[in-house]
Amino acid sequence: MKKRPFSSRRSKIAGTLGGKTLIAHPLLDEEQFNKTLLFIESDTGSGATGIILNRPLNVMLKALGKQFENLPVSNTPVYHGGMDCETTVMLTAWIFDYEKSVFEIYYTLDGDEATELLETKKNIQLRAFLGYCDFDATIYDDIEKGLWIVGDAKKLFGSQKHTENLWQAMLLNENPNALVYK
Repeated sequence: MKKRPFSSRRSKIAGTLGGKTLIAHPLLDEEQFNKTLLFIESDTGSGATGIILNRPLNVMLKALGKQFENLPVSNTPVYHGGMDCETTVMLTAWIFDYEKSVFEIYYTLDGDEATELLETKKNIQLRAFLGYCDFDATIYDDIEKGLWIVGDAKKLFGSQKHTENLWQAMLLNENPNALVYK
């Protein structure tokens, strides 16, 4: 029986990453993803789309143009979400709903939706992202090789500041041994 190449076989994790985090292993040598924490918003089974959570740009939403200046959410911090469509602004919010015991995440919000969430939900966290990450099927191989660690997005709750330290905290939580390779 002829063995198929690693990248051509069907991954067991394909289609299961939506709503999870991906934590870059310290051995991941792609500069653009060094020490990154991603939220995967969709996974089609042939690729995934997500945003980098821990690359603050140190500007507020209102700095991105007049269309954002007068919004109630204009003081939302902006992060570099990824290398794809870097002019696209995505508003994202998350909250842990204690009444339902459910972690809720909202992405690709418009200004009105974000404002409504801020007005109706306690303790909601709002972020704006410039760009996103679009991965082809090789992301599954990279995960199986251990270059990305799949994490639980619920653990983001309570993380007010999403700096590079968030990457380390999530990595320690999901795989403490990975920092040995740092």
